[in-house]
Amino acid sequence: MNEIAVVIIAVVVIVSAGFLIPVLIEFRKTMKRLNEFLDTTGKELPPAIDELKQTLENLRSISGDIQSVTGGVREISDVLTDTANNLRSVSNVISRVGNETNAVIAGLKTGVKTALGVFVKNLLRKGG
Repeated sequence: MNEIAVVIIAVVVIVSAGFLIPVLIEFRKTMKRLNEFLDTTGKELPPAIDELKQTLENLRSISGDIQSVTGGVREISDVLTDTANNLRSVSNVISRVGNETNAVIAGLKTGVKTALGVFVKNLLRKGG
């Protein structure tokens, strides 16, 4: 019986080896491809990271420029608002001066007309 057990064990080992050998060969190929992939990635990744860093620096620079321009536009807007308010004030002053001037002119006109009328009446009375 010992001989049969040894033969069965030998057959099982041979059959197992027959299945394991292709698996081990495929595993070895997979590991070789994995190592090649890691080598390629290791060579290509640093330049990509450097390019990404440069892109981020450029974006920071652009963002700073945009903030600067936005600040300039804000300042221009404030100056334009102040200028518009000043123009509105000047316009109101000119309008008031114009109204007052018109009133003074109308008063002078009426006064001169009345004075001339009185003068002519007095001149005609005394002279005639």
